[in-house]
Parts: sequence; C-alpha cells; structure tokens
Amino acid sequence: MRRRGLSDAVRAALREALEAAPRGRRTAEAERLAAAYGISRSAVYAAAALGGPKRRRGRARPELEEWTRTAVRRSHLAPEPAPLDIAVRACVAAGELPPEALAAPVATLRRVRRELGLAPAPRRTHRLSADWPMQVLLVDGSTSQHLTVVEPAGDGDWMLRLHRAPNKARGYKNKPLAAHRLRLQVVGVWDRCSGLWLARYHVARGEGAVGVAEALCWMLAGGHPAGMPLRGVPDEVWSDNGALVRSGATRDLLARLDVRVDRGPPYAKARQGGVERPWRTQWERFERSLFLLGRETLLLTELNPCLARFAVEEARRGARTPRADGRRWSRAECWTGLLSRRPTPLRELPADPMRTLARTEWRRIDRNGIVRVDGREYECADWHDRWVAVRLALADGGDAVVVEDPATGERRRCPAWRPRPHGEFAGTAATPLERLLAEDAPAWPGADVWGPDGGAAPNVVPLPPRTAPAAALDDPLDADALPSMDAALRLLASICPGLSPAAVEAVRGEIGRIGLSRAAVESLARELAAAPGRGAEGGGG
Repeated sequence: MRRRGLSDAVRAALREALEAAPRGRRTAEAERLAAAYGISRSAVYAAAALGGPKRRRGRARPELEEWTRTAVRRSHLAPEPAPLDIAVRACVAAGELPPEALAAPVATLRRVRRELGLAPAPRRTHRLSADWPMQVLLVDGSTSQHLTVVEPAGDGDWMLRLHRAPNKARGYKNKPLAAHRLRLQVVGVWDRCSGLWLARYHVARGEGAVGVAEALCWMLAGGHPAGMPLRGVPDEVWSDNGALVRSGATRDLLARLDVRVDRGPPYAKARQGGVERPWRTQWERFERSLFLLGRETLLLTELNPCLARFAVEEARRGARTPRADGRRWSRAECWTGLLSRRPTPLRELPADPMRTLARTEWRRIDRNGIVRVDGREYECADWHDRWVAVRLALADGGDAVVVEDPATGERRRCPAWRPRPHGEFAGTAATPLERLLAEDAPAWPGADVWGPDGGAAPNVVPLPPRTAPAAALDDPLDADALPSMDAALRLLASICPGLSPAAVEAVRGEIGRIGLSRAAVESLARELAAAPGRGAEGGGG
C-alpha cells in the first residue's frame, strides 16, 4: 500500500537506511528518520515495507506436546476431566511418562493443551434481556443466611435473632431452629429489562406456595417507598420448580391474571441469574449490615422496611445504558423510562388477589348433604349424592368452603357442619377491661427510623406511567354468582312461573343490568310474583 505524500525515492531511502542499521539500533534509526522527514515512527516502518509473514519458532522442548497428549487422554478417564497436574503424576506412576515430566510447569502444559486444541470447550453463556419492563419477571425464594425465628411478638409479628457462627450440628442450613420449626424465608423478583429487583421476608416452615404468592402480590401491588417504581402484572413469570409453580392454587391465580409461567430446569443458574446473583451478593450484603445495629434481635416489621429501603438504594445505582448527557441511567430510571416501549399499557394488580387464592379438591356429597375435606365435615343443604369441586380458601382459612357442580357450573357456599346445641346458655356481662378494649383506640404517635431519608425533592417530577385499570378477577370462592343467563332465567322461572315471552325479554334485560347474582335474581323473582295483575294462571307480566 502506497503512503500518500511520500515518493518512491523517499520510501527506497527509508528502506535502505533501516536495512543498514546495526542490530539493536533499528528503533533509534527509525526515530531519527521520523524526525528528519516530519512523520511518525510507525509511518517510517510502513513506508519502508520491511514487514512480512512472521516465522513461527519451533518449541524449545518438543517433548511437551507428547507429554500433554498423554496426560489429557488419562485425565478423561474420569466422568469429568481430572486436573492436568494430577493426570501427569498418574502417567508417571503408570510408566507412560518419564519422571522428568513432573518438573514441567503446569502452566506451560496448560498453554500447550490450549494451543493443541485439547482444552475443554469454554462455557457458552447468553445474556438475557427483555424489550420492555414487566415483560419477564424472575421469581425465586430462599432461606435467610443469618436470621432465625425466636418467638411470636404479637399482631402477626415475629422476634428474629442474628447468628454469627451457630452450631452446625443441628438446625437447617447451619442455623439452629426452635421448637416451632419455623424459618425466615425471603422472596425476590427481578425485572429482566431494567435489572430492578425487590424482595420481602416472611416466616414459614419452608418455601410454601401461600407465602410466596403473598409476597409476590405485595411486591406487584405497589405502595413501596419513594424511588421504587416496580409494580403491575407481568406478561411472563420465570421460576424454577419451586412452590410457586408446583401448587395448583398459585398456578390458577397466575392463569386468572393472564400471566404465562415459564418453569426452567432445577439449578439453572445462568437462566435464573437475575435473582440467583442477588441471593449470593445483595441479600448477603444486607444481612451482614444488620450486625452493625449493635443488637442481636429485631422484629420482622422492622426488617422488611429496612430491606425495602436497601432495595431503593440499589435501584438508584447506575445501570449499563448511558444517557444522552453522559450520565448513566439508574435501574429505577430505566424501568420508568423504558415503560413507553410496551405495546400495551401496564396492567394494575386487582385489589386483594390473595382473597381468591383457593385449593381445589374433588369430593362427593353424600345423601345427607355432607361433604368431607381434610377431616372436617361441611353441610350443603340442597345438594345430595353428587361429585363436586370443593374450593378451600388458603389465605384466610375461613370456616366454610365453596362447592361447584362441574356439569352446570353452579356454586354453593357450605358452612362447617355442627350438631345442634342442647339448650341455651346465658351470656355473662362484659368486664370493664373488655369494654375498654372494645372502644376505639387513640392514634398513638410513632416514629419510623427506617423511613425515607428526607432529602430535597427532585427538580423534575416524573410523569406517572401509562397504566390500564385493573381487570375484573374471576373469584372461584364467590358462591353467589350464577354461571350463565340461562341459569338465571331457570332460577327466576322456578320462583315466578308462567311469564310471557315479552316479559321474559324484559326480565333478561333487567338481569343483564343487575348482574348474574343469585340473591338479586331471587329478589327480582319475588317482586314479579307479588306484582298486582298476575292471575291465578301466572300469566301476564
């Protein structure tokens, strides 16, 4: 390639001068020529065109290649290749290599293995990403590293204890457990688009479906500290084969929320890296910081706000994407700024979805109208001798179940069966203490030590994201709902028979206005039956 501005004569002079330079003085001669012609030293080398194909030198010890091949063959006798230095020792002990091979540096043998193409193939990793926030949400649960449950603290709260070096001979994951055998569980979510993550602690015997679902709904409902924008219903949920995807109740809840569940293989760290990494780093950093409080015990109601504040601080850290002004986006800014990429508005979580979390069991109602579930008996007054789907509430654990006829879709609420009491018992008057506690409690002032830092408000107020109102969530525990319009008309005809076709059409429109409610339809039928002008034949209307 001919350099612009240098003639052929100058290039020939440069080449002759460099060729005539003594050994070891070519660099100094190139610098002198560069100063004389007013060009760079690299331009002098390029104009002289003294380069050419590099000649590969032979190995100083050619026997290393054969030694390496022999050691690699022996290392692959194991299911996973044995270390190369151990394989060399085994070859020497078996007489396949001379004793001099033990003196060969292991790093040199590894380099020869790479040059010969005999090294194990590198692990291929794929960077996970998403096109918009809440497109893919990774969910996982784990057990606390340093915290154990001591005892209840009242009002659903728990006393927790920090452990530095507990006894490894008892307990679970190197932590001692009390007689109640309860553990402190933590559930975390990670948005694959922005990298925003949030977590919450709860007390349970293990990783249960109800605890995971309750923590997940709390995180998706919003209401977090300022600076944590994560909320809404995700399009997809990625999880391992944990309690969230093993339980039919939680799978049913996610299906009714129109969330697709993608369950990956166990221990897929690369796939679940978004939440597996915070398990090992972020949450361990947070729990280690609790030792700086100077006390060994704290309450669960103190721990969760502190964890939320820690997640807000992590959300303010810079992400990988640079801004137009040169400053890096934070994870919270990425979540809010990239929300406009969504093809549809962000769906809000319906109010109180845990109320609709139910377990389904198939049971048979006997001829007496009694159905038995989990060792308890429930009474269904007007259904007898049929198979039904029994729905049991998991969140509140009420004293009744809802049964559904699979043939018609009708539902009944069945209270717990109790024998009639023998006689009546007079109640005693309330004590002064009971009357005092029944009164409205005063608003006691409090102080939140883990609250916001109270810094100055930002100059730019972020616009609220474009969201869609929460869609109506089908409640499997609603026993008052009728399955269809035909079922509503049949119920009305059983109470008020003999309506004319015109009256039926008018009633159909009225039912469409008031909704498919059993109580409303029965009230409407009673009003029609009692209306004046209806003859003995039941006609008119």
